[in-house]
Amino acid sequence: MQADIWGRAEAMEFIERGPEFGRLRTALKECAEAQGGIVLIEAGVGCGKTETLSWVGERAGDIGALLLTATGSRTTSGQPLGMLRQFLDGPALPAELAAPPAEMLDDGDAPRAARRLTTALHDVARRHPVVVCVDDLQHADAASVQCLLHLGRHSTRARVLVLFARSPGPTLQDPQLDTEFLRQPGLRRIRLAPLSPAGVAELSAVGFDPPGREHAREFHEITGGNPLLLRALVEELRSATERPATTPLRPAPGGPYSQAVRACLRRGGGGMWRVAKALAILGAPASAEVSGALAGTTPVATAQGLGALAAAGLIEEDRLRRAARTALLDSLDPAEQGALHRRAATILRHEGAPAARTARHLLAARDVPDPWAVGVLREGAEEALSRDRARRAIDYLELAAEQCRDPSIRAEIHVRLAEISWRLNPSAAEQRCLGEPLTALAVGDLPESSMASVARQLRAHGRLDAAREVFDRLRKRTDPRAEWVEYVESDVPFPWSDDPGPSASATDPAERLEAAEQLLRVSGLTDVTLFPIVTAARLLIARDRAGAAEAHCRDFLAESIRREAPGWVAVFASACAEAALRQGRLPDAEGYARQAMAAMPEHTGSLYLGGPLAGLISVYTAMGDYEAAARQVNRPVTKALYSSLHGLTYLRARGRFHLATDRARAALADFLHVAWLVHTWRVDQPFLIPWRTDVAEALLRLDETERARRLVVEQLRLCGPGDGRVRGTALRLRAMTVDVAERPELLTQAVEALRRSEDPLELAHTLEALAESYRARAEPARAATLQSRVWHLTRDCGARPRYRAVAHAYADLLTASTGTPTTGDTNLSESEKRVAALAACGYSNRGISEELFITVSTVEQHLTRVYRKLDIKNRRELPSHLRTGLHRV
Repeated sequence: MQADIWGRAEAMEFIERGPEFGRLRTALKECAEAQGGIVLIEAGVGCGKTETLSWVGERAGDIGALLLTATGSRTTSGQPLGMLRQFLDGPALPAELAAPPAEMLDDGDAPRAARRLTTALHDVARRHPVVVCVDDLQHADAASVQCLLHLGRHSTRARVLVLFARSPGPTLQDPQLDTEFLRQPGLRRIRLAPLSPAGVAELSAVGFDPPGREHAREFHEITGGNPLLLRALVEELRSATERPATTPLRPAPGGPYSQAVRACLRRGGGGMWRVAKALAILGAPASAEVSGALAGTTPVATAQGLGALAAAGLIEEDRLRRAARTALLDSLDPAEQGALHRRAATILRHEGAPAARTARHLLAARDVPDPWAVGVLREGAEEALSRDRARRAIDYLELAAEQCRDPSIRAEIHVRLAEISWRLNPSAAEQRCLGEPLTALAVGDLPESSMASVARQLRAHGRLDAAREVFDRLRKRTDPRAEWVEYVESDVPFPWSDDPGPSASATDPAERLEAAEQLLRVSGLTDVTLFPIVTAARLLIARDRAGAAEAHCRDFLAESIRREAPGWVAVFASACAEAALRQGRLPDAEGYARQAMAAMPEHTGSLYLGGPLAGLISVYTAMGDYEAAARQVNRPVTKALYSSLHGLTYLRARGRFHLATDRARAALADFLHVAWLVHTWRVDQPFLIPWRTDVAEALLRLDETERARRLVVEQLRLCGPGDGRVRGTALRLRAMTVDVAERPELLTQAVEALRRSEDPLELAHTLEALAESYRARAEPARAATLQSRVWHLTRDCGARPRYRAVAHAYADLLTASTGTPTTGDTNLSESEKRVAALAACGYSNRGISEELFITVSTVEQHLTRVYRKLDIKNRRELPSHLRTGLHRV
């Protein structure tokens, strides 16, 4: 694998520039001058010690030296003097030795063999220098090493140079030999470190064209500067297909890089391999004690293995490099990995490691028979949630539920899973909540401490009947629990019955609103506080404080995005859409509603979809964009939606769409369905679900005035003092049930109520009705003034299709009030009339350009000519009759 990736000449040229090779040149020069000795070269596996010895061998010829080479091997390390036999049996041994090779080693006496070898090579050195190169010293037999050390120690005044090369990690057969090396006089010790980032860039430039600094950075991150791994990586890239520049570099499983990693670890010895496996399994940085316990190695062997990995550049920040770890794990059998992960979990638990770290190994092992595992997984899930890693927390809890044998604890786990699932997918939370916990409740296995959470989630999913059943069970508990149940129910916007009691409806409305806003100000966003926060926000929206609700929900929405919780994004974006719609900011409401829909992982399978979908339908209906609204109405939804709380908002939105598109009977059917549901669930709150005014409006379209009147009168009776929007709408419809002459008084009262409600769209509807009543009473001037306000309100709300229709009505009223023909000034061209008409109605130059699809410069030119022809100075002097040109815009 190392062959010819760069070419030997280029590789040698590069490594010769290192400072270590200056010391080797000096050693060779001094050897030629009868100043021999010992050189010890140390390098991590794959970091160039063999290449270095090859370089020395080539340079030995420059001084006319005899080169003797040998390499340690695991297979021959047990043979005494086995390495010396490589020298004496090799072809490089000169024939003129004083003693035959067999006689030097025949008796197996190492001291005698050392003396004979030293004498023989010194005799040769008198004629020419001798260079002895020993590779993989760590695998050499002890007797041969002793002989070579003897040779080197007695060669300081001879032309004999002995070079040893070794990799850190495995000790020599005789540990005392390490000390012997340090005692050698004149020992030269050279350490070859992995390549620096600059070195990687320079060397990779030879084998990869063009290398680029970005490639060099990636190369170094992956290989750690290990030359062998770098060669393999470059070979892999050269043979691979082109990779987009933005795609991170990832070595292929089983490719040259992965093979090189495994080769390095195998060559480093069993200790290095076992420690590397332990680090790969642990993943995160770990102490030497933990790594050794998992590897099954002694402290000394663990330290040696870690040192060998560091020397090879395979460790970064006390852990294996990511690519090396992946390559090693890919080579392990799944069963072996599972066993190591189980062992790692046990070790980490005994070491007192954080639960999340231990749980990660339990999750990887899957089969966790230990009874303590369930508790660790649950604790690990909470730790993961503290770092907003909801998916990991769900994985832990799912495994805990799978392994748990206690039905009550398993039910608790499923309840917690349902709570957390809201962060990611309300539909998944719905399935969890309606599954195992309800089954446990039915058989009595659901702990009392989990009932409130189940009830809250059932209510959030619109399952009021099931939620009420759970709360009823809580009420039947002992007295100490009664106060807690009352507290739990205090965030419910609907009463559970019409009877007076501790429910939210019995609280003073002003105090309730203040408490809701206080909750939004002080509450942090968690799985437990989610539902109270949303309930408080919706209460403010329903009670005509949509601006305050939206401000808080925007903050929670931004936090949900930052914490990567798409389920929460859907919840708060939907609430923001409702608040923006209530304030008449239709483009903003559309954006929020689309954001809520986009955050829903499954569009058709969730009851919660009803809220975001209702928001889009309502926005497009209010805009007058009925085609867009129809596309949303035609989206498939689950049948269960029609019998859930979310179905109320969806049915109302669909009914309002039918009403706006002159399908009064279809609208009436939807509104009556809503009425039936709120009565069935005993949640009839006029400020939340004003179904009476909805039904009344549909009945008025069908000319059933008396039935409509009764419903409107009932709605007015039920309205509270702060329900400005609901009261204003009811008064508008009440006016439609009386004679035309009596309408302005009721409509004026409606306008006053709506001015305090932050709902400009409903105010525009009421002003339009008041203008129509004045028109019916032959008062076109007053009607035109009101219609102008309607036009401005509608335009400011962003209801483009609707405000065009309003503008046309305004033009009709102006014509009727002034008697001016709609043709305008005959001196103006048709283009000038269109521009003048829009300018007279208050359009800006940019607004006119967008409306007529012309440039702003063209608008300015038209207006200049209009001013000149009409002899006026600015748009404020434009005649009012020009507004009738809107009929043709």
